[in-house]
Amino acid sequence: MSKPEPVELPEGDGPPAAYAAAEEPVALRVRLIDDERTPEGMVCMATYHDTRLIARYVMPPEMWAQVAEHNLFGSPVPVVLVAREAAPGLQCQLYALLQLPPGLTEDEADEEAEPWAASVPGASYDAAVEGEEDDELSDQQVAFPLGHIVRFDKDRVHPGNLPLEAADILRRLIEGKTTEVVDKALEDLLGD
Repeated sequence: MSKPEPVELPEGDGPPAAYAAAEEPVALRVRLIDDERTPEGMVCMATYHDTRLIARYVMPPEMWAQVAEHNLFGSPVPVVLVAREAAPGLQCQLYALLQLPPGLTEDEADEEAEPWAASVPGASYDAAVEGEEDDELSDQQVAFPLGHIVRFDKDRVHPGNLPLEAADILRRLIEGKTTEVVDKALEDLLGD
């Protein structure tokens, strides 16, 4: 993997954030796993790079059905990590940037979850217009959450440099030069 590029995000209302993006798409494999912490009615998706677990994400079963049906991780995908300084060190979110397949837009996914929407006046017109725009919308990328990563202050490699720290976390996740980050973070947080 090429070295992730650190980039500082513009300041907003929240704490400062930085992100790191892999220079090349990454081959990821996803599957459902059993995790006793998964809330009832939800499923837990595990993300693997090579054979290593790199993240877990809890989602509704309908969301997993879309991932599986459209094979959204069937080819390498761009990967981005967003990092913010917050107790107990850095709080990071890992995302895959996925291409929406033709015919599947965020609006259509919402309509499937809200079957009553078809009965609203004008819904058939809206659907026809959206159908004409499918080619444009299929080029959309969406940030798909893969999981939450924690780096404790004591483990920081670049204290005081959030962009470099974000790049280091992503590099270690992808290259595998660290222990199972998710399990270590949970162990440290939960004291197991």
